Amino acid sequence: MVKLPPLPFAPTAGVREEVSRPAFVFEIPNITFWAYYGGAVVTADNALLGDLSPDVWGAKQHPIFSQWRLPAAKLLGGRTAIALTAEAAGNYYHWMLDLLPRLFLLKHASGNFSGYDQILINGTGASYERESLAALKVPAEKVRYVDAQHRFQIASAVIPSMDHHTCVIAPWKVSVLRQLVSASEHERRIYISRRRAAVRRVLNEDELAGVLRSHGFEVLALEDFSWCKQVRIFSQAAAVIAPHGAALANAVFCAPGAQLIELSTRAGYRNWFWQLAAAAALRYRCIEAIPAQRSSSRSHAHENDDMLVDCASIAQALAGL
Repeated sequence: MVKLPPLPFAPTAGVREEVSRPAFVFEIPNITFWAYYGGAVVTADNALLGDLSPDVWGAKQHPIFSQWRLPAAKLLGGRTAIALTAEAAGNYYHWMLDLLPRLFLLKHASGNFSGYDQILINGTGASYERESLAALKVPAEKVRYVDAQHRFQIASAVIPSMDHHTCVIAPWKVSVLRQLVSASEHERRIYISRRRAAVRRVLNEDELAGVLRSHGFEVLALEDFSWCKQVRIFSQAAAVIAPHGAALANAVFCAPGAQLIELSTRAGYRNWFWQLAAAAALRYRCIEAIPAQRSSSRSHAHENDDMLVDCASIAQALAGL
């Protein structure tokens, strides 16, 4: 059960409780697997398993039914673990909150991944992928990156469940991810800059940084740190302030009770980190920023506007910390 506080920008919404879905690990013999998006699992009797074959339009509209030609299926013998996860390739949030927890389930089911001959995942090979897989002790020699160009006939497939239909982040995900970092003091106050990003930058960040430093905050750019160091920094934080962005997925490593303050324009707000804070037992607040439109183009995405932050509001919010 996750208790969700009132949603920012929805003042009439009260506190509500949502039940997260339980997690399972399935072992299925003789499947055909197409590594499209989050994967398409077809049983020996030619049935698509919708719960394990996510698609943005739903299982009934899955592209496997409309493809003129699928890639030729290659045989994979032995026992194959499948952790392909929708949106995880190139998306830090989904890699952290969706794909890595599914690997935890596979590890728990087998014990140190020893029971698998190969592990199929999707990704880009980014440094954070390599470091997080190593932290989870996933054997590099068993990992196989696959995409929509790959299709397999698999003798024995082990597949963790997905929760892509749920509206909350399961607390067990937070629990297992926190196991990746050892306990430490929780005293740091950190601000995560997006100065080098292409979108959603704080244009008056120099002024904001002065206010934050006067309240004991460090101003950090996560690009300067390895993934392991980033995890360590968040695990030591008593308070985190940042503009809306994928870096806030690292708040999963904050200790319960830490303060998370998200800066966002109204158009750019998404409730992902509000959900994460609820599941991780963090104190959450969103401070509205003023959009600073950078383009008059009709194709301009206003949710990605740079922003101006009211430093007086920040100072007021920090007075009680």
